[in-house]
This record gives sequence, structure tokens and C-alpha cells, in this order.
Amino acid sequence: MNNVFITRGASARQLDLLAEWARSNASLSNENFDLIRYIEFDLPRIFPGLHVHIEDDSAMGSVRAFISDKPLALVLSESIYEGAINNSLFSKEIILHEVGHLLLHYKSASLGLNSASGNYTDRILNTNLANSAEWQATTFALCFLFPFSKFGNARTREQIEARCGVSPRYADRILRHLTRLRMRQGGSPTNRDRQWLNRVLNSISNKETTKTTTKFQSQLLLFFSKNRDLNNPRVNFR
Repeated sequence: MNNVFITRGASARQLDLLAEWARSNASLSNENFDLIRYIEFDLPRIFPGLHVHIEDDSAMGSVRAFISDKPLALVLSESIYEGAINNSLFSKEIILHEVGHLLLHYKSASLGLNSASGNYTDRILNTNLANSAEWQATTFALCFLFPFSKFGNARTREQIEARCGVSPRYADRILRHLTRLRMRQGGSPTNRDRQWLNRVLNSISNKETTKTTTKFQSQLLLFFSKNRDLNNPRVNFR
């Protein structure tokens, strides 16, 4: 398979917009956000039939998480699942990385192409970051955890440490992420950003049943209606 899903590039700004949409579909507010509830109750509303499978660490080996296609599942090692329950940022990022793959690359998830090991390493060699599935999934996870709309005004490591309660090393990583977004921000989302998000969301809705798609489309319309800074937002459904 020739770069099936990394041919669709994505900017950091576009991934931040997708993460904003994903958070808007959570059943709890941002202040009470529960990642475990999100993956077990909210994600299956987007991907009917999705279930979360917890596997013993010894069976997973060095793999911490992956997406299974048959059946459709988010497979997590026991330590990652328990880490997320205990509010570990490392575990949350691992899980949201896989959620990013699910939203962006689910059509090829079962082929193992969303792994940084094995044959996939050669596939992304010398590829621009915007076209790397691994970079897209990681950036999505960081945007989900640290949305620019909330943390974009943090400009020093000390500010991030105080607000997020993270180590200096992790704070530096978040700062680099926010700086990248700030450089790419350029004000409000553009029509190009909106069209990219439209294509991603439609590719997901087209996979679902008619009944579910109708409900899903209403969620998309609600999301776009919240983006009042977009000029005449339109969503095409087929």
C-alpha cells in the first residue's frame, strides 16, 4: 500500500480545529473532562461498534496501544488504561494519539501503518511533517490536551508548569507545540481549514449508517454554527 493516508496533509492549525471539534462532542464539560468516559461512551457515538479492549502488559509487549479493525477497537495496555484513570498525561497522550489515528486514518488502521515501527518507518522517511500520520496523530493529541484557545497565551515554561502541573521537560514540549501553533495561527480559521475539516468529518460520517449519519450531521452543523468567525460556513453532505 502506497502511503494511503499520509498523502492527505494537515497543518497544526487544522489539527487544532479537529481537536476542538472532538472535545465539543464530549458528554462532559472541559472542566470535568474524563478521557475514559470519552473513549468508552462518546467515541462510539462517532464510530458505532467501537469498543475499548484492555490487554495485559505482558501480552502487549512493547506496544502500548493500537487500533484494531476487525472488530473495531481501541486496544490499550493495562498500564496505559490505569495511568489515564490516574490522570497521567503520558497515558492520556498515548490514548489520544490513537484517537487521532482513528479520526484521521481509520481506513488503514488495521494494516499497521499507524505504527512508528517496522515497514512504516520507511514509508515516512523524508516525508514532510504535514504528511506524516505519526506527526498528525501526535499533534492532534497535544491539541486535544492543550488547545490553543485555552493555552495559547502561555509563552514561558514557567507559566505552563504552573497552569498544567507538569515537569520542566514536558512543559518545554508543550511550549514548542504552542509556539508552532502560534506561528501557524494567522488569526481565525480560514476557508481552507474549514474545507479540510469538512472533508475529514464527511469521510467519517460516510462510514456510518443512515440513522447515525443523520444525527452526526446535526452535530457537525452545530459545531460549525459555533465558529462565528468563519465566513458563511457551509457543510456539504452527500
